[in-house]
Amino acid sequence: MKQWLRRLLLCAAIVNCQLSIVHCLAQEDMKMRQICKQAESDLMLGRTDEARDTLLHHLNAFKGTLKRDALRMIALCCLIDYDEQKAGEYVKMMLEVDPYYSVTTNDPPLFVNIINELKVGKRVMVTTASSMEESLDEVPVPTTLITEGMIRSCGGRNLQEVLAAYVPGLNLIDCNDGINIAMRGIYSNMQEKILFLLNGHRLNSYLTNAAQPDFSMSLEKIRQIEVLRGPASSVYGGVALTAVVNIITKQGADVDGIKVKAEGGNHGQVRGDVLFGKRYFDLDVLAWLSAYYSKGERRTVSEEHQSVNSDGDTINTISIGRIGSRPNYDIGVQLTLKGWQLLYNVRYSQVVAPYTFASTAYAYDYDRYITYDGIGPSLASLTHHANLSYSHEWGPLNLKLSAFYDNEDMTQYQVLSESKNMELEYYTGYFLAMMPEDGDYDGSNGVSRCIAGQGQNVGLQLKGGYNYALGRDHKGSLVFGAEYSHFSMEDVRYRMGCEYVMEVGTDIAMRQQAIGRENSANASLQLKHQWRSLILNAGLRYDHKHRFDDSDANEWSPRIAIILLQPKWNMKFSYSKSFVDAPYFYRVGNLMQCILKGCMPMDAIQLSPERMHSWQLSFAGNNWMKGFHFEVNGFYNRGSDLITTNFIDYINAGKNYTVGVEMTANYQTPRFSANLDVTWAHTFKSNISTEGDLFDEDDAFEKDLMYGIINDNNNTPAITSNLVLAWQPTPQLRLHAHTLFESKQSTYYYDLNKRCYEGKLWSDYFMLEEDDPRRKEIGEEIENLDVRPYTRKDMAARAIVNVGAEYRIGKLALGLNIHNLFDTRYDRSGMNTSLVPQQGRWWTVSVSYKI
Repeated sequence: MKQWLRRLLLCAAIVNCQLSIVHCLAQEDMKMRQICKQAESDLMLGRTDEARDTLLHHLNAFKGTLKRDALRMIALCCLIDYDEQKAGEYVKMMLEVDPYYSVTTNDPPLFVNIINELKVGKRVMVTTASSMEESLDEVPVPTTLITEGMIRSCGGRNLQEVLAAYVPGLNLIDCNDGINIAMRGIYSNMQEKILFLLNGHRLNSYLTNAAQPDFSMSLEKIRQIEVLRGPASSVYGGVALTAVVNIITKQGADVDGIKVKAEGGNHGQVRGDVLFGKRYFDLDVLAWLSAYYSKGERRTVSEEHQSVNSDGDTINTISIGRIGSRPNYDIGVQLTLKGWQLLYNVRYSQVVAPYTFASTAYAYDYDRYITYDGIGPSLASLTHHANLSYSHEWGPLNLKLSAFYDNEDMTQYQVLSESKNMELEYYTGYFLAMMPEDGDYDGSNGVSRCIAGQGQNVGLQLKGGYNYALGRDHKGSLVFGAEYSHFSMEDVRYRMGCEYVMEVGTDIAMRQQAIGRENSANASLQLKHQWRSLILNAGLRYDHKHRFDDSDANEWSPRIAIILLQPKWNMKFSYSKSFVDAPYFYRVGNLMQCILKGCMPMDAIQLSPERMHSWQLSFAGNNWMKGFHFEVNGFYNRGSDLITTNFIDYINAGKNYTVGVEMTANYQTPRFSANLDVTWAHTFKSNISTEGDLFDEDDAFEKDLMYGIINDNNNTPAITSNLVLAWQPTPQLRLHAHTLFESKQSTYYYDLNKRCYEGKLWSDYFMLEEDDPRRKEIGEEIENLDVRPYTRKDMAARAIVNVGAEYRIGKLALGLNIHNLFDTRYDRSGMNTSLVPQQGRWWTVSVSYKI
């Protein structure tokens, strides 16, 4: 009993001693946390010397994450004092404490660069250009990297504006429907020529090939954007006709908590963002939600764009930047566990067109039109993306197997005419559907068409790579891949409307003709071989598609590049060929339009793939002056079989031969950064009509508006320049400005109003008696008409200035952004589109908080 009591007292003493030790350690830990917190407060208030002295004095006492945070703050103090070398030493020590440290939104760009440099031994690494990790110096074609800090610095409100601010050769266009961009003079009605990826998963629709860089793509989740400037079908197949944009999301560890953000502006625009991220041992979790809505800017238009409604009232105002009845949103989650990764993303996009049908461009009364499934006149798309992948490495061999699923419900609802316009109905074929049986018909107000479809795609993809070394001087990689996918068009809804709310539904026969299935398969092989300072990068891909109409599309896509690497510079020469198959939506549209006109389905206009050949030569210099980098790139593109619109049909009529020079330069210090890009582009051979092909290929013919021969830049300025400046005068305050300059540009389009007016004159002419004096007057007017169906309109040079500021108070951040500071009035245009007014001065205020 005594022995048992002694053991009990001894255990109690040991426990008491341990509790005392734990209590002392807890007190010490609390003390060190208070010291660290005080240093952080000093740093935020600009007292860098006090913060650094405090942290250095207690550095050896800090443990674990506290030591990591202390080293980080010391490095930031060194950067504020322009001592980049010393900052690098402390960052290196920080990474020894936490090798898995991930940058956060609070880390300045230069600090992020040091992290990347120490982690991988090079300034930056990308994966998009060759489907393998490599530095920007080694990529086979010019590649633009846009970091999280650069996104904040340009003040871009959506992905379109961010890309336009930093990517040379890329400019904004406006086709009236949706938010669009052009790359080196190549574009379409929707954004269908550039491939968009989310962590390597295709975002472009399998129905339309489109991926709208609008408010349905959240910017808050992005860690960096890699933009491959040039054809990339040898790696990515169809859609990668002119460029590839790969959006790389943050990891959950980068966020390490919850960030919420809300903003509002002067034109009824509101946005909310929630970003969550955490790492739980081997499991990394990232989730995001973003929603945006805008009432749009009301603008009075000139008389030539006004219309008259059924009540006889004049419609003279339009809405610019209006979102439909539902907000745009982007919701997603990404889970990463060892070699497994699951991605799910759902996005909704809806943009209201300012004008009626692009070639007519009249104001219209949006709220009077019938809605289909709750959607008024607009371009709307609901998409679901899911991707499950597993990757593993066996020494020099790595493999990645992915299964993916995509679903889209797309609606293109266009107002053709607000006022009565019999000639327009005749040219588009709609009078056949609307004319009553007694034939007594003089046109309708509120004429519209709505094409909607729902499709889904499933597939499997295998990618792999093998790294090798042959002696001391030769090394390289082999990258291979194969993919199979199955697309099914589940439903098609084709509706016509008149008098705003009267509906003519889809004919069952038309609907059955449009529903179908398509199978695609591809295989690719890429070789990257380095001998000392010389790199050869070559690849070849074969794509096969069996279309719903039993036709086949087969394409070979080669690429070859030679790269010379030197410590301070590099030079690259490359050739590549790319393609994009005609979208299912266009092929079905032609079929339905053919049936609507009373023709046989076999008479529908057939579409073939669009093709591009590109040659590029670039020279880049790194750190010729501390913090200064630049690149100069020359290109020659030959585009053929480009799809254009003919009334409301689609045809392989386009041709575009363009040469250009792109220059980028960036300079960075701890508190200041400047990014400049300048592009000169000249299109010397182009046409937007099949009649242009009647001329000899080698003829140096001039522009001809009769046959749609342009031979000039079309909606692409000869000179485009962007300058983005960011300055951090204090640790709390960050200022930024973006100036866009575009030289004078012209648009060429099929003038449907001109054709309709000519048709009306002829109709009036034949309705009058021969001796009627008005007939003679109309005849004289017809003789003096400009009968050329294509019209040219010029757009003056412009400079658009955007400014903004952000002020941080601990975990709270307040922001102000002003787009188009000087309220410059200007227009843009697009494919067969009249001039479309652009947004004036828009401002937003924002508040964000990190939990």
